[in-house]
Amino acid sequence: MKRFFIPNKENKYKPLLLRKVALVIYTLILLFVNTFGGLLGIPQAMASSISPANIIQLTNQQRTAAGLNTLTSNAKLTAAAQAKANNMFEVQYWDHYGPNGETPWMFISQAGYTYVYAGENLAKGFRTAEGVHEAWMASPTHKENIMSVNYKEIGVAVVEGTLLGKETILVVQMFGNQTNQIYKPTISAPSTPTPPPAKPIVPEKGEIKSIKITNPKPSDLLNDANVNIKGETENTTGEYTVEILKDQEIVGETKSNTKEWEFDKESDWSEGEQIITATLKGENIKSEPVLFTIDSTPPIILQETIKVKKIDENYELSFFAPEDAVELKFITGDKTYDIEVALEQTVSINIPKEDIGERSLLMASDKAGNIAEKDISEYFLKEVKGEEHTSPIILGIKNIFGTTDGVSLSIIAFVFILLSIQVYYSWKNGKLGRNVGDLFTIGAWWLIVLVGVFKGFGGLIN
Repeated sequence: MKRFFIPNKENKYKPLLLRKVALVIYTLILLFVNTFGGLLGIPQAMASSISPANIIQLTNQQRTAAGLNTLTSNAKLTAAAQAKANNMFEVQYWDHYGPNGETPWMFISQAGYTYVYAGENLAKGFRTAEGVHEAWMASPTHKENIMSVNYKEIGVAVVEGTLLGKETILVVQMFGNQTNQIYKPTISAPSTPTPPPAKPIVPEKGEIKSIKITNPKPSDLLNDANVNIKGETENTTGEYTVEILKDQEIVGETKSNTKEWEFDKESDWSEGEQIITATLKGENIKSEPVLFTIDSTPPIILQETIKVKKIDENYELSFFAPEDAVELKFITGDKTYDIEVALEQTVSINIPKEDIGERSLLMASDKAGNIAEKDISEYFLKEVKGEEHTSPIILGIKNIFGTTDGVSLSIIAFVFILLSIQVYYSWKNGKLGRNVGDLFTIGAWWLIVLVGVFKGFGGLIN
């Protein structure tokens, strides 16, 4: 084994696995796997860092920086995005409008979302949420959706599958607003100085300082545990400091020299009820206390309670409804089924066999807008009449080495380790000068392959 990996006298200080024949074999493996991997059942895409939560977080960060309102996750828009993604995979098209008359608005309406304003962004082939977001922001039309003042809610679906003959990751971003209310930026234009008055102004008697919290509002139920506290003061001049108290204990402070102030806790608020008060530091001036609740935990659909039964030409799907769910949906292909909520009880629906698509998803949302998704496509693979099929719980993470990208990266990493060992032993034994030509050739090959692999880490938007 030493001859294969370690430079020594026996292999003339050139490991067998770093010789030209080995590099040719590596190259042939890379070409074969990346060209014919799909025929061998090796998926192209690795486990992606893209998730609906990441996409929504990046969108809201961009909007907040521009002084816009943040968008809240909406279960119906999420169902619409999932149905649109499923439909693109099943009908095999890459567009906002499908060959059979499909439109974004059709999926939004079918999900039960009654919109006044709505929009859609699409992306495919990306590996990171940041890559998707940056591409959208570089496109004027996609950026217009992300930064629109018309939107209040958002839904995102991230689905992996075969589209137009290629394994890819598809991202669907839906925007909506069910009211006529639009949200103007909160960043105000700089004020112009006014000339001094001809006569001194005498303050009106009875003027008092005051402070109040404007966000969150009393009894708000929030699913963002990193919410900022906002407020206003009256009759303050110059710079002042606001202290935020939770249960009468100071959790932080912020400074301002305008009427409005904002406090970033720089950490998550704990789950449950929060009672906060704002005070002007150094003065006996307090706001009214505000009670709000943080609930950032989505409902839990217990996998062991999910059962699918084939009865004639229908499927009966049943599962135990989460105790905190207020909305339950079943999405299969481009169909969306509303499920009547019966908390802490087994609920069931019947689905015609012809409606079952390649992907089937259970969704549950709670009052705070948290959404749980569970892919149950595998439950419909067995068609045994009259028998129940419950899929096993699959633990662990996706095996990176079972993908074409995983094979490519594994070979690159392997050669890099061998090359590092060769350089070290050549240097240690004073043979670095003699082997510099071979080392350069191997290094150049490694760099070219590395660039080729990572060049594919891009995607398309629509």
